[in-house]
Amino acid sequence: MNYPQLTVFNYKTVYYVLRVFSLYWLAVQFLKFIELGNRPKEIYDPVFGFEKIIFPEFPGIFMVTGLIVACGICVIASVFKPSYWFNVIIFLLMAVINLPLSANFGVHHDNHVIILVYFLSIFLLPKNLENKDYKLVQYFYLGVLMTYTLAGMGKLLGTAKNIIKHTPKLTWLDKNAAKLNTYDNYWAADMAIPDWMKEMYAYENFWVILTVLGIGLQFLCFLGAFNRKLLTFFMLFLYIFHTYTAKFVLADFENTNYLLLVIFFPYHMLLPLFKRSEAKVLNT
Repeated sequence: MNYPQLTVFNYKTVYYVLRVFSLYWLAVQFLKFIELGNRPKEIYDPVFGFEKIIFPEFPGIFMVTGLIVACGICVIASVFKPSYWFNVIIFLLMAVINLPLSANFGVHHDNHVIILVYFLSIFLLPKNLENKDYKLVQYFYLGVLMTYTLAGMGKLLGTAKNIIKHTPKLTWLDKNAAKLNTYDNYWAADMAIPDWMKEMYAYENFWVILTVLGIGLQFLCFLGAFNRKLLTFFMLFLYIFHTYTAKFVLADFENTNYLLLVIFFPYHMLLPLFKRSEAKVLNT
C-alpha cells in the first residue's frame, strides 16, 4: 500500500479498536468514582466554571453509573452504525464523566487525551473515508501529537528565557534537574525514593543529555503526523516517556499509554500475518 492507502486503512482499524478500548476506559472511570466516593465530600473542590455548574458536589454512584452506561451504549452502537451523532454524544459524555475527576482529590488523571481523540475524530467515519481523504487522518494525528509538541516547546522556551535573563531558577539543563523533579514528586507523595533510582541519578551528565534529548523529541512529535515510520517511532518514544513519568515522577499515564498504542499502531504491518494464516487454513 502507498502512504495514503495505509493511512486510511490504519485509521479505519483504529476506529473499531478505539471503541473496544473505550469500554475498558469507562470501566476504569467507574472504579475511580467508587474509590473517590469513599473520600470525605468536603475535600471535593470543583476547578472549572462548567464543572461547578454541573457538579457543585461530587456526583452519587447512581448518576455516575447512568452516565457511564449511556456512554457505553453509544460506544457499542457506534461500532455497528458509525454516526456523527454518536461521535458527538460520546465526546460530550466522556467530557462530562471526566469533570468531577479533573484536578480533584489530588488525583493524577490522563483523561484529556482520550477526550481530545474523540473530539478530533467526530467527522471521521470509516464508511466515508477514501484514500484521497488521508490528510483528514493526518490532521487527526497532528491534533493529538501537538499536545506533546506544545509541552516540549514550553519547556524549551522556559529554559531559554531563564538562560537569557540569567534567572536563578533551575532549568532542564542543570545536572540535578531530573533528579530534583523526581525527588520533589516522591516527597509530595510521602514515598521513599528507591535506592536503585538514587544510583541511576548519580550519572549527572547522562541525565542532562537524556533530558535535553527527551524534550527535543517531545517538541518534534508533530512530525509523526506526516510520515508513517516517524509516527511509529514517536509512538514508541511516547510509550517510553510515559513509562518513565509513571516510575520516576509518579504521574499515572497508564491509560494514555494504551490509548497511544491504539491510535498510532501500524496495523498495516499485521496484514501479511493475516494473509499467511489464511493461506495456511486454505492449504490444510
